[in-house]
Amino acid sequence: MLYGIGIEKLGTSTLHSYICKGVEIINIEQIRSNNVIGYITEGFPGVMTFLEREISGLIQHGWEVSVFALHQESPVHYAAELDQSLVNTHYCLNRNLLSLKMLQSHLRILFNRPKVYCQSILFLLRTYGTSWYSLSRAIYAFMKAGYFYASAKSLGVEHLHAHFAGRTVDVAIFLSQFLNVGFSFTGHSNDVTGNYPLLQNKINLASFVIAENERALEAIKSYIFSDTCTVSTHIVHPGVNTQYFRPNRDPKADVPTLIAVTRLVESKGLDDLVRACAVLRDKELQFHCNIIGDGPVYGQLESQICDNGLGEYITLHGALTSVDIVKLLSEAWVFVLPCVRILGGQGDHPGKFVSVVEDGIPSSIVEAMSVGLPVVTTNVGSLPEIVENSVNGIVISERDPDGLSEVLLQLIDDSSLRHRLGRKARETIVADFDTAVCTSLLGSLMSTAISKRRVV
Repeated sequence: MLYGIGIEKLGTSTLHSYICKGVEIINIEQIRSNNVIGYITEGFPGVMTFLEREISGLIQHGWEVSVFALHQESPVHYAAELDQSLVNTHYCLNRNLLSLKMLQSHLRILFNRPKVYCQSILFLLRTYGTSWYSLSRAIYAFMKAGYFYASAKSLGVEHLHAHFAGRTVDVAIFLSQFLNVGFSFTGHSNDVTGNYPLLQNKINLASFVIAENERALEAIKSYIFSDTCTVSTHIVHPGVNTQYFRPNRDPKADVPTLIAVTRLVESKGLDDLVRACAVLRDKELQFHCNIIGDGPVYGQLESQICDNGLGEYITLHGALTSVDIVKLLSEAWVFVLPCVRILGGQGDHPGKFVSVVEDGIPSSIVEAMSVGLPVVTTNVGSLPEIVENSVNGIVISERDPDGLSEVLLQLIDDSSLRHRLGRKARETIVADFDTAVCTSLLGSLMSTAISKRRVV
């Protein structure tokens, strides 16, 4: 369900008009606006397919969106169903940090808005000066915000948005000060459930904060200064184009086919999937498992597959675009993502800030459910919020490869169960995770925030 605090639930009539390639465009009554939204991102286009779909959804609703990216685009355009030519993108790469243009950009703000510029420096020192970790990240964000200022000003940006409560939000804070506009951000999972420095400040400075899921929402709300803060919190799910990711009438693969699509990190529990596949092989079951994605445990999985003699049963495809992924999803029988809790941090989430790494709502699960696949996952993080056991998928305990193999065998043997769970999975996504519905809610929140600042 879509929830909001201080806002009524929007209607969930399915809106299927998107900026896509290879999908029939259906006309809808668009929500038009003259407002310009600025998105602060890492790389763009990049690995965050949910973010790119969100931006395209806002554009289809009539918003003008400009992206201010901290890094160059990814070599693989994962959300390949989208036409990114309509997105106005500006880059500030790390090599620009000591450039002449960087100096000129900051001098321009200093001369044109000296009071604001000096106040931002004082804010930086007072707010971020408590540790070298915070201070160094703030200086980085301050410099990049200054670099983006002239472009954002000339475009008429009236609101800024970012995803994950990290340095993109730091950039949004400083750029919002330079532009005198509001900002908001979306918290996903460990970025808001962890104990990161200054997270409370970021939340309370925002016009509003979005949570991807209920668990993130509760974490965000716990940081709000209830007596003095006016920030509102809302849930907006990671949306998907339900007309692109839709059930395929073509027959499934003849051999029972499993599929996992994810970033290859320890918390995804793919080593348990490989162990479960070994159990299925030992039962002399003919099947195949496709694992799609790249990441730090790729080599470890490759060795595990080889050591267990599973080369003919499991294929590691590496990173693929949505065009290839949707084809493999349409052939699969079951989607599997046996996520696990990781103690002591992982990757971008160091243990000193995140004691337990847990998943939010993976885009790959949303995609799989949208095409009508039954999903098998674990009771970790926010996964049970989207997958309801025995209703639209199967939820099992983490780190149980034997239990996982039993559930997979059950689904392979019971076509009626697969079809029933798959139908319910599709219904869940169409009702609550359709990009058009999700971006309609987000757009209304942005419009309200802009209107409030104009009144003030």
